[in-house]
Amino acid sequence: MNNNLFGLNNNYNTSNPFSNTPSVLDASLADSYAKLEALKRQQMQQQQVVPQATVFTDIENELKNLSEDETAFITSSKEYQTVSNKYQVEFSQFLISKFSNEYLQTGNTRTLEELLYVIRAQKDKYKDKFATDINEIRDQNKNLLDRNNQLAESNQALQKQLEEIKARLWKDN
Repeated sequence: MNNNLFGLNNNYNTSNPFSNTPSVLDASLADSYAKLEALKRQQMQQQQVVPQATVFTDIENELKNLSEDETAFITSSKEYQTVSNKYQVEFSQFLISKFSNEYLQTGNTRTLEELLYVIRAQKDKYKDKFATDINEIRDQNKNLLDRNNQLAESNQALQKQLEEIKARLWKDN
């Protein structure tokens, strides 16, 4: 007859139930507590994810309920384009961090190589444009300083003429 109702080995100390020696029952209890804690952590993580998932649902619902004119107006706004581009970059970075190895294993890396080339080319163009913009600003500042100096010299000449006119007026009175 099997006295083991729960499928546990009866390796625990039956002679002294208050013994300090660890038993299979104690190990099983500790394992159950560990599993319970893991389930609690998993449940907490799911509860934290659920509110964020509603953001995607809310966005989808908002976009579904827009007329064509509203959609065109919103998507053409600078604010929308800025945030949308930022989201696309962040989401792409997320996908890359999660699935880069899997993607590379497909062998379809030509687009990835093109993207790398475009990023580097645009970075170089940006540096060139930035340098050009800086040079244009320097030229504009130089021109403004030159014009300011001309005006100051002209102002000094006008001041001198004004002083001469005032002197003549005082002399005549």
